[in-house]
Amino acid sequence: MMRNFDAAQARTSQLSHMWFQRIKRAGTAAGLCLAIAAIAGLSLWSAAHAEEEAGPITVGPVELTQVHHNQNLLPDRGHSGFGALLYDADGRLVMNGDRTWLYTTGLFEAPEPGMRDWYGKWVSHVRDFNPRTLVSGEPKLALGLDGEDQWAVIHTAIKVSDDLYVVFYSTNGLVRAATSPRPDGVFRPDPDFSLAVTEDWEIGGSERASLESTGGFRTISDTDEVLEIALLYDSYQVDQTSGDLGWANVSIDKATGDVELIDKDPEGPLPLRPEGYIGARAGGNLGSDVMLGDKHVMFYYLRPNKEVITLTAALSEDPSFREVDEIVEFGPVQGDEEVIEKFQSYMMDDLLHIIYENKLASGHWGTAIRIYEVDAP
Repeated sequence: MMRNFDAAQARTSQLSHMWFQRIKRAGTAAGLCLAIAAIAGLSLWSAAHAEEEAGPITVGPVELTQVHHNQNLLPDRGHSGFGALLYDADGRLVMNGDRTWLYTTGLFEAPEPGMRDWYGKWVSHVRDFNPRTLVSGEPKLALGLDGEDQWAVIHTAIKVSDDLYVVFYSTNGLVRAATSPRPDGVFRPDPDFSLAVTEDWEIGGSERASLESTGGFRTISDTDEVLEIALLYDSYQVDQTSGDLGWANVSIDKATGDVELIDKDPEGPLPLRPEGYIGARAGGNLGSDVMLGDKHVMFYYLRPNKEVITLTAALSEDPSFREVDEIVEFGPVQGDEEVIEKFQSYMMDDLLHIIYENKLASGHWGTAIRIYEVDAP
């Protein structure tokens, strides 16, 4: 079912008017410039992406209606795969005025000719980002390669205190941690932290199993001395395009910045993969401002097979998602997207924003966003 172009333009006009009026009331020249930039971006999107839009999706007690999709949110010509936004220990976006921090990954060294880009070397960048207007600043290096690392791909970023920021990143098939006194880095790897493949469910019969952090965490305890979290991670059986999500318990010393793996949740993978599906991965943050009714929501992807990937929502009264009340698939990828993953969400102006990494048909890894109205059915 193809989206009506006039309807797409109407949605864009509504968003443009809303953002312009709200920033205009701020009464600053800078705010007006941001509004104009946002409206220009939305207009370009309307012309280029008047594509399929399904009707409202019922997710638990609410209906979600997509009002905006931008498959290439950032202006970068090179790869700029979404990694993470910066959240505090309570699961809220960390703001500096009207800006937060956005972490992305880019190719540092190309692979051998004929090999996929992911066999090259990748580093992470950071930039300021306005989560309302979607306008971003210039990127700078946030995390480089350490020792024998092949990748330094940030997927989780946490403000632990005013002078301690911790990121978890994927490299060489495992998850490592890095710290900085500033949100924009440069982050320094913790030499002692490593989350590696050890469990049967992580291996899944694969000869090429790996782990990745996914952008999600929940706070277990937060004292003046230590922040203890459950870190969401996923397994990936590369040769089978399969995997699942699980928790690892991690402590962060606020005085020394040391990051320590306590243990992995002995209950194993989360019950997020329906029978017959091969993958339930890339689960996102559990934003404290993103609740659907009285339910926690996790956005992740499902793979019924190697060819199909869908944005999916799981609802639970339990923030650990050990008991899941409902699983709702949003449908296939949109536009030129071939892969979608690493989802994070936030609420802004009563609109649900889902920001994520995608791979386009051109081979470009980038940052995309979908925005939804949230209504009672």
